[in-house]
This record gives sequence, structure tokens and C-alpha cells, in this order.
Amino acid sequence: MTATADGPGPRLDDPAELDRFLTDYTPTGLDADRWAVLAPDAIALVRKAGPLTRTRVEKDIQALGAVAARLIERNRQLSLDEALADATLLDFDLALARAGARDKTRENRRGILRRLQAVHHGVPWRRERRADGERVDDLPPPSLVNEVARVVAAAGADCGTGAMALIAAVDAARRARRTDVEAAVDPADWRRARAFAERHGLGLTQRVLAAVITHELLQSEQPVAVLIAAAGLTRRDLDLGLTYAAVLPERPSEQQRAVLRGA
Repeated sequence: MTATADGPGPRLDDPAELDRFLTDYTPTGLDADRWAVLAPDAIALVRKAGPLTRTRVEKDIQALGAVAARLIERNRQLSLDEALADATLLDFDLALARAGARDKTRENRRGILRRLQAVHHGVPWRRERRADGERVDDLPPPSLVNEVARVVAAAGADCGTGAMALIAAVDAARRARRTDVEAAVDPADWRRARAFAERHGLGLTQRVLAAVITHELLQSEQPVAVLIAAAGLTRRDLDLGLTYAAVLPERPSEQQRAVLRGA
């Protein structure tokens, strides 16, 4: 019977099904007898290298199988130590590049193999360095200031319970930013504020609101040093300033260069 994720038959993530899959697996381009030399160690490593899900297990064993095929192609010893050596991983990555593999494919394979390497050596695994700009892309953008202003304006014209809760929540966040004193908002009022914002196309969370208030400060004409002292800005708050640099043109204007210099 065919194994599926949700249909009839054994579930793919079932331990017994995972064992069957790993036992039956043979890498493409490698005969079963040669794979049998590495298979027991490879299977044991894959089983302890993360959550026991079919997706993770399949990708891990396929990555090891591809490296094993490369070792055979290069007449190298077939062992986990050899398969997960730094020189082997570099050679394998370069081979993928020469074969025309996409950058994303190579990145995924590197991540899998580095994790397996770390588990094999019993050391903590650290994810590869994120691509340039990736962290900035995850930060709340300055455009949220205008979005919140739009919804606050709509709330001012509405005067309903949710509208008043939204205005109160924004005012409380501003007071807390300026005074370093928490301005508590009743949970029920916060839910009404979020519901009002949602009706006006804004997904409002505490993180988003805090970022908007910080963006409001960063967009003021006061020097950052003054803002740090007055509003207690932290390094995490100042990280939001990176979102402004991220949208600069390739050749900033003289005014923009002056701002970047702090002039």
C-alpha cells in the first residue's frame, strides 16, 4: 500500500515507515552494495539529526547519498568522516555549481550537510550566515507609520468602541516610549483595537505598534543621541534605522549622503 501524509495507508512520519524508507533507500548513481558500506552509519546519523519527519529524513539521507556518490566518483573512502569533511563538502558544492544547480539548491544542501556534520561531531549546529539584507527585510518597515496614521484617522471619524480602543492603544504606546513607564492597555480593549485595525486592512500586533512608535521618533529631526537618552532607545530599536538605508538608491543624493555621515 502506498504511504501518504493523510490518506489511507501508513503515515509517512510513522516511525516504522521512516525505518522502512531509510532501509530501502539507495542513492541515485550508487549501487546497493557500495551504499551498504555507509548506510548503517548514515541512517543512524540522520535519525538523530532532527525531528523524525519524512520530509527532513528524506532530504538528509538524499544529501548524504549524493555526497557518497561523489566520493565514489572521486575514488575516495566511503565513510561518514570522509563524507562530512570540510574538503569534501566544498568539493561537493563546487560540483553542484559546475552542474548548473541553482543557488537556492546549493544553499539548502550546504545547510543540511553542515547540520549533519555538526551532529556527527557532537557540536552545536549554527545556521549559515543569512544573506545580505535578509535581516533588514524581516524588520517592520517605515511605511507602517503612514498605515497606522491612516487607521487612526479612520478611528477619529468613527468614534465607535473599537475606534476609541485603537486611538487609546496608540496613545498608550507613545506615552510608554517617551516616559519609559508601561502604559497598560486592557486586554479586551487591545482585542477591540486589533479588530478595528484589521477591518481597515492593518494587521496590528504589539511588535508592529512598538516599531511604528520608534519609527515616528527616528523620523523626527532630533539627533539620534538625544532620542536615545529621551526615549531609551535600545540597539534593537536603532536596528530599525537600517530599513531606511535599505531603500536608498545606488547613488544617494548629496542630502542623503550628508545624513549617512551624520552631518
